[in-house]
Amino acid sequence: MGAREIGRRLADRFQEGDWRRRYFDSHKHPGLVGTNRNFVAGLSRRRADDAPLAARSALLRFADRLLAGEWRTFAVVRRDVAPDVDWHLDPRSGVRAPDEAYAFEIDIKSTARFDTKYVWELSRHHHTTLLAMAYWLTGDDRYARAAAAQVASWIPANSFLRGVQWSSGIEVGMRLIAFCWTRRLLEDWPDVRNHFEDDDHFAQSVFVHQWFLAHRQSHGSSANNHLLYEMAGLFVSTCSMPWHARAAAWRGEAREILEREFPRQVFASGYSRELASDYNGFVLEALLLCLVEGELSGISLGPELWSCARTMLDCLDQIVDCRGHPPRQGDSDDASGLLLDAPDFDRWCDLGRIRAVWFGGSAQEPQSLRAWMLAPLAQPPVRNILPQPHAPIHCDAGLTILRARRGTQREIYCVFDTGPLGYLSIAAHGHADALAVEVRYGGIAVLVDPGTFAYCGPWRDYFRSTAAHNTIELEGISQSTSGGPFLWTRHATSVLRNSDGLAEDADHACAEGEHDGYLRSGFHGRHSRSVTLDRTQARLTIEDEVRVERPARCRMFFHLHPDIGCELSGDNVRLDCGGNAILLELPAALDWRTVRGSEDPVLGWYSPSYGVKLPSTTLIGDVVLDGVTLMKTRLLFPE
Repeated sequence: MGAREIGRRLADRFQEGDWRRRYFDSHKHPGLVGTNRNFVAGLSRRRADDAPLAARSALLRFADRLLAGEWRTFAVVRRDVAPDVDWHLDPRSGVRAPDEAYAFEIDIKSTARFDTKYVWELSRHHHTTLLAMAYWLTGDDRYARAAAAQVASWIPANSFLRGVQWSSGIEVGMRLIAFCWTRRLLEDWPDVRNHFEDDDHFAQSVFVHQWFLAHRQSHGSSANNHLLYEMAGLFVSTCSMPWHARAAAWRGEAREILEREFPRQVFASGYSRELASDYNGFVLEALLLCLVEGELSGISLGPELWSCARTMLDCLDQIVDCRGHPPRQGDSDDASGLLLDAPDFDRWCDLGRIRAVWFGGSAQEPQSLRAWMLAPLAQPPVRNILPQPHAPIHCDAGLTILRARRGTQREIYCVFDTGPLGYLSIAAHGHADALAVEVRYGGIAVLVDPGTFAYCGPWRDYFRSTAAHNTIELEGISQSTSGGPFLWTRHATSVLRNSDGLAEDADHACAEGEHDGYLRSGFHGRHSRSVTLDRTQARLTIEDEVRVERPARCRMFFHLHPDIGCELSGDNVRLDCGGNAILLELPAALDWRTVRGSEDPVLGWYSPSYGVKLPSTTLIGDVVLDGVTLMKTRLLFPE
């Protein structure tokens, strides 16, 4: 953290003290919104028969449960999501966050007795946009009343600068997006104006949300997806709800930052620089929402952002497996920019349709309400807009995809990671996963990235450690040094030394890389790895070279998906993958064992989503190395 950023953070502390005196202690707002209010770019309801039937049915099932108060927040099913819901409750621990305390003085870190993520999640109002979408599909007043009641309940329970809902700008921005789309989807509801633009409490809340984002933005090492959603919320809301004299100016400022930050935060290949695959989707969703809002409101964003969107969509199309899923890498908290589907929908399944509708290509029938809704709402200013010249993803993001039989039920899909740890100096959402591999067969996960599970506590430490990834650990320490839940103080630097045969017309695909994560240790270690896919023999070979200047304990990890059966015999493993047998030949020089669901030490876990962990089998090879050691692993797939 440099002197400039330290200065900015000191300025933030001064601002917090000033805001406390001027607005919190005095119970004042920054100003009043005018009375000349209209909502821009509403939507007329389409015929429900036009919507994808399965997606429509799934959404209405969840909407009906919501009418009864049921809603899942990560791993917890709440049954109290009525208009009088407790917006400050952590439903997992049962502990309430302080609701009258000054926002910037509340402990939201790992030392807090409550999990802030669980408190924040409901206030993102994804459940509210789901109810509004149910009304838009059906015209049933019950859904409209329930959606409006959620917004009306939130406002008095979360006065300006009081409680944790005001402690983070990204939460403010995402909430504004949800407010905008809730109002938009209720356009045909006869009572809509009374609950939104003609309601002084709602109008004032929108204004203080906008004022907050215009006056406080993430910066320095925190200017990642948080800044994007802060400005997306400001842009979307000032396009659709420009009810204050400063709205046009704030919209212009937000647009300027968005047009600077999206290209800055995305590699030339089209992959997010945060090096976390779910955040790649999260950033892409923010970009799509801004482009759609600009078109709806007649305030089109520039061609650079349309080009960025195309590059990101093209990149995603190139890296997904046969089931349409990208690699798993880095943090994931299941974040979504806007929920228009049932919460368990496949967020990746229909981005290809948006790409085809906007930029040309084969457009399959939509499977999600999101694609069905958003794709027709915008068109790029130039129909055949081309992405900027871009590098392959393995050149800038460091993800090499080796595959055979693409798109088939026998697809072999391997991801080899030689990329940076993460974005900016803190690499907040990166994991210590240098030279890790991920392997799928026919879209079924075999060797997995175990995921995230938590953003605080010892489980956070494990899931982002080297031991939780399919790579090599030396002397029980991670390749990079953690300074806190969202801070890495020393980054391992990975280098892709060579790659060849990645276009699938070659018999062999290979990639070689190394990292320097252990060079500064007392044993002065270096790890190099090559991965080769023999397409003719359906065989994947991993060759590791470890160099140490004095004896060091080495552990090699292979993490299996919970659904994969495993029979270990010496250094040979039979994996059962959906009825198909995959043979895994392990390096004979290591002492191999399996661990499943251990808490002391923590090993053998898989997190399919935030807050959820499942026991899974981890293969661990253990040996003390000295000098130069070569190790070879092979996976033999059904031919």
